[in-house]
Amino acid sequence: MSFLLACVGMVDLEIGGDTPSRRGGDSATEDIPGTDTGDPPEDTAEDTGDEPDDYDGLYELDRVHTIQIELSEDAMRLLRRDPKEYVEGSVVVDGERYEQVGIRLKGSGSFQDLNGKSAFKVDFNRYIPEQSYHGKGKITLNNMLHDETQVHEVVAYAAFRAAGHAAARVGYAWVSVNDEVYGLYSNVETPDRDYLDLNFGNRDGNLYEGGYPYYPDSYDHADFSTRETRNFELESGTEMDWADVQAVTDALLSDDVDGNLAPIVDMDRYAAFQITEAWTGQWDGYAFASNNYRVYFDHGQTGRMYMVPTGLDYCFTSYGGNLGTARSPLGQKCQRDAACNEHFANVLEPTLDAIDAAELEELMDSTYALIVDYIDDDPRNYVTSRSTAQAIETMRTWIRGRSSEVRGWYR
Repeated sequence: MSFLLACVGMVDLEIGGDTPSRRGGDSATEDIPGTDTGDPPEDTAEDTGDEPDDYDGLYELDRVHTIQIELSEDAMRLLRRDPKEYVEGSVVVDGERYEQVGIRLKGSGSFQDLNGKSAFKVDFNRYIPEQSYHGKGKITLNNMLHDETQVHEVVAYAAFRAAGHAAARVGYAWVSVNDEVYGLYSNVETPDRDYLDLNFGNRDGNLYEGGYPYYPDSYDHADFSTRETRNFELESGTEMDWADVQAVTDALLSDDVDGNLAPIVDMDRYAAFQITEAWTGQWDGYAFASNNYRVYFDHGQTGRMYMVPTGLDYCFTSYGGNLGTARSPLGQKCQRDAACNEHFANVLEPTLDAIDAAELEELMDSTYALIVDYIDDDPRNYVTSRSTAQAIETMRTWIRGRSSEVRGWYR
């Protein structure tokens, strides 16, 4: 059982289909049924109340932003005792100061305490309703400890966007805590209602986290199987006793898998999602580990379910070996059903063509050029510019040859 955190605008891709109770914890999470746990999801149902204006600049790869976190001695002590519980602090983003901001640590396999390279959640409106950074309520700062290149997330999420999926945008920040440098971080876009509008054209559906949404407080696993359906974490939407999730589980248990899935899951898009996980080497994602994923049930428009990738820092590695056969219920059942398996044949070439056309090698090079001078200055990182340069060349070989390898698995 893997708990490593590995490897969301929608891009039109001609592959068919439509485009489209937490368990204890943070009491400040309003309008979301359920509870908060070990590495709580994104508290995505909370809006700032502001229309987004210029926060998009956080995810543009033209600069490394500066984020200064300021915490009192009491707040530091509380984070050492309960690192996943929010404490109140101040944050300065590119010179703009925000008071009474929620701050906590994050991570499972990548978790480090304040003595190491902690990863952070920054919640602007936890203590002051409607406070935001130019319309963005939360910022997610990842420590990239599983990424020898420091560019995995940028390139992997871009591959998913190219293949037609809702995938986070990623920027970079140079982070300090109480004037002590913590170093270079990826700033991965936090899913919220504006994010759902951007990617699905509405915020009226249900966004769930699957995999291990309550880890480490609970090992309860969430997937489309009879005993695991009710373990999904509702992050945004309307409590409906998991009826939408249960409908997918029921379809997988039926005699007509493809026919019963068709009205409720865009299976062309699912097949393209699995192929993209294989292309990026996301061995610890949904299809191959039933981990690190979200699902969005688009009740506002299409009425169908779509996969949302998360945790892509451990991509572009060969740990997963052959990623041509799914191990998760949805992928496995579909590949074993002759009619459903046709979706993979339908989308294979369009998906690979879209990824190959996305200029990911150029994106890798320009992103690395942006951050390379920061790598050696990072006092808490385990990589150097020399080691990352070697890893970049390995990743370059991957990008150039991966489509051919994936094509051999799915033909």
